Amino acid sequence: MTTAALGFFNAPTLRRVRKAEAPQSTVRTIDPYATCMACWVDYMRTDDRDLGAGGMKLAGEGVHERDLHEQQRAADMKIGESVNAMVDSLQMRNRWAIYKSQGIASAWRFPNARYEDVLMDAREELEKKLRNNVATRLYWA
Repeated sequence: MTTAALGFFNAPTLRRVRKAEAPQSTVRTIDPYATCMACWVDYMRTDDRDLGAGGMKLAGEGVHERDLHEQQRAADMKIGESVNAMVDSLQMRNRWAIYKSQGIASAWRFPNARYEDVLMDAREELEKKLRNNVATRLYWA
């Protein structure tokens, strides 16, 4: 086979472009609030009924045998636990708005308040707490 038959000469020619002409990168930035809320939703939906001795390990036992997925899951659960503490510190109406926005609660229990307005206030207040918390502030760095 010849090189022309393989299509080497049909390849597009590359040229050097200025920085202004180059396409901007499409790197997505991760929303820290969404990441914390995803950890919280996982934490809220975990099955905590199995707290028997079979599931517990002594400190230091099997630490080297844990795989990467278990370690990430444990870290996510710690983040979820800290977010849960911050959500619980909100006013009842704001807490309920966060619960409804994440699918934890299905009904809006405050007929005298508009859900969208309360949700915006609750998200603003919760994000301020998440930025100041030791466990979650690294997501905003």
